[in-house]
Amino acid sequence: MTLPHEYVTTVFIAALPEAVWAVLADPSGYPDWNPEIVAIDSRFASDERIIAKVHIGNGVMRSVPMRVTAFEPPVRMEWTGGLPLGLFVGRRVFSVAPLDGGAEFRMDLRMTGLLSPVIIRSVGDRQPEIDSFSVALKRRVERLSRSAP
Repeated sequence: MTLPHEYVTTVFIAALPEAVWAVLADPSGYPDWNPEIVAIDSRFASDERIIAKVHIGNGVMRSVPMRVTAFEPPVRMEWTGGLPLGLFVGRRVFSVAPLDGGAEFRMDLRMTGLLSPVIIRSVGDRQPEIDSFSVALKRRVERLSRSAP
């Protein structure tokens, strides 16, 4: 059994949780703000298959098939992908919670499975991309909130 590898990012967003969720749960908008996941083919709904075009270190782009394994508007969404037989499982959990008149966004990326050490070596340290996701989400939501009537 291999130990899981986890990346976590959190950010305070000066906007209502519903405003954060509106941006996070709109796959067609990702190319407008997200530097890590630059496109998503499909929609977000429970048990929906999605394909995310993801920057994987050094500018390499990969199409990553996943399934939306949890969709609980406006607080939680989970994407799970990987290889057959659990040889590799990647799970992203996105959560939005009210905090001090705004919202806290958190994303956990957990990679497990027998082949996870090999895959983690091939994609490199994901923390910079994970952090850039939350910073970009914050910028997008706060900019939209400021310009809203």
